[in-house]
Amino acid sequence: MTASGSFQDNFLVSVLGRLKDQSALSVGLVIFTFLLFTVDSIWGGKLSNAFSLYPGAIFHLELNRLSFYLLYHKDIIHWTLNVVGLFTPLSIFEKQHGTVYTGITLNLLTVTAGVQFSLISALLGSSTHVIGLSGVVFSFLSYFAYKEHQYKPILYTYQFQGRTVNIPTLYSPFIVLAICAIILPSSSILGHLAGVSSGYLLALDYLKILYPPSWILQSIESKLAPAISLLDGIVTYYKEVDSVNTRNVSYTPLFFTDPESEVVSAQTSATPFTGEGNVLGTA
Repeated sequence: MTASGSFQDNFLVSVLGRLKDQSALSVGLVIFTFLLFTVDSIWGGKLSNAFSLYPGAIFHLELNRLSFYLLYHKDIIHWTLNVVGLFTPLSIFEKQHGTVYTGITLNLLTVTAGVQFSLISALLGSSTHVIGLSGVVFSFLSYFAYKEHQYKPILYTYQFQGRTVNIPTLYSPFIVLAICAIILPSSSILGHLAGVSSGYLLALDYLKILYPPSWILQSIESKLAPAISLLDGIVTYYKEVDSVNTRNVSYTPLFFTDPESEVVSAQTSATPFTGEGNVLGTA
């Protein structure tokens, strides 16, 4: 009994120790969406039906659907795939831009993709309803693909029938989208395309005008300081006062940080590869 209790205590300490290094919003989103999934399952899908996004929702000004459809999932596999795909890029973005700023970004990407899906699917006469985080997953994939392609323009190169084929980093999200469509044929290709489009808009700073000034975010955080302080030691909260300076500097590539290695990579990428395949960088 004592040994079992000791094991449980050590396990809990280990989990909490790892958790405190994780980003607050990223962890919170995983927990919150799981709780919503649980409640929705108990209620027979009433919540997901009420907030699912459908073609033409924008014409009926159903703003709740445009903002909250990403929070619901049809089953545990759907939820698991989405949170696994989103957690790492969302955490990286949160560390670079701040917790509140990332929350606003998440909402902007959701609404931007939702508007595109609602408009285009209505014009195409579709009747598909969509829910889930997958659109935002593709948004962050395309965001980082755009940022990274400036430092690593070629993601992968291989030989095919005696010819060298290069896969551009910039367009890599479309490859993931195609694979997803094959493996998960019930997924919404249009919804994923809307997510990809929104990510590129974010990377190109076209959504920047929609963000509130930093001083407003700092004011909100100062008023919520007592509540935010409760997160200390549990997860990492990135304050706006610190993040406003880090996100205004030039982008730091995730996979290539040595400028000299970039020059070497650029010079050697044109050399034909004679093996089966050559990964130029980890993605």
